[in-house]
Amino acid sequence: MEDQFTYVSLGTLSGAVTATVLVVEFIKEIKCLKALPTRWLVFIVAEIIVIFTSIAKGELIVVNLPLYFLNGLLITTSAMGSWQIISDSLRSPKIKGVKEKAKGL
Repeated sequence: MEDQFTYVSLGTLSGAVTATVLVVEFIKEIKCLKALPTRWLVFIVAEIIVIFTSIAKGELIVVNLPLYFLNGLLITTSAMGSWQIISDSLRSPKIKGVKEKAKGL
């Protein structure tokens, strides 16, 4: 369990999305970041993860900057979508009903 995240795993879509969600959830309540819309914070974090992962792997090439930008957008929308699904599921009446039934057991 010593390698939760590696640069190889951060280089994948699922690894980058997971890292983005974790980082944003942790830092979005910082006073200076509260004024920034969450969508932009997610985008900034995703782009930083893409670029720093490329640097760490020794693969940063200037000609690939448009691809890094597009990958950051993909990670951004995937992270926001996955978080929306999770938060909607937690708030849905179905889940609430299951929780209430579980309390009655």
